[in-house]
Amino acid sequence: MNRLLRLVFPVMACVFLFGCAHPITMNPDLAVVAAPVGVVPIGKKVGYHMPDALRSVEVTTPGGGGDKVRYFPYRDMEPGFYKALSEAFTSVSKVQNPKDAAALQADGIVLLITPEITTSSYSDSAFTWPPTQFTVKLVCAIVDVSGKPVETIRVSGEGAATFGEFKSNFSLAAVRASNDALTKLIKALGESPALRK
Repeated sequence: MNRLLRLVFPVMACVFLFGCAHPITMNPDLAVVAAPVGVVPIGKKVGYHMPDALRSVEVTTPGGGGDKVRYFPYRDMEPGFYKALSEAFTSVSKVQNPKDAAALQADGIVLLITPEITTSSYSDSAFTWPPTQFTVKLVCAIVDVSGKPVETIRVSGEGAATFGEFKSNFSLAAVRASNDALTKLIKALGESPALRK
């Protein structure tokens, strides 16, 4: 028994000290990503640019019990981001080459939106690894087809989950933060005077 303990203890100590990174997702609930009551869509076609290089970026942030969580912010949020833009504008298209002004104009796009996503997470639990708090910060740089700045929209989404909730969905705090950020984004876009000119 003592020999077994001598073998197991160093392994457990390493896990406790260094932890590991558990995969989760930030995939928003598309049914929740909807325009608040009273927000009228802006009558413009917009394009958004989210390069594949960003979609493949994996981020690692703290979880609980000394562990970490890892996820793909851009890849996970893209469907929700598209839905949010579709709620705020009458037409949305994904753009591969944001510098091709002629192609943008030919497609009827009048505004180009480029998102920047940053995240953070935290857990107050010493025994469970899923985060109990999650934050998504979303900055959207909006330009016209010539590249002239029109507006910058900044929103921050917060998500919280308790053990009783996330024991069947380890990503719950992250999902709630994504939902919150995207719902706030729809409202901020709809309330921007610069985008309605």
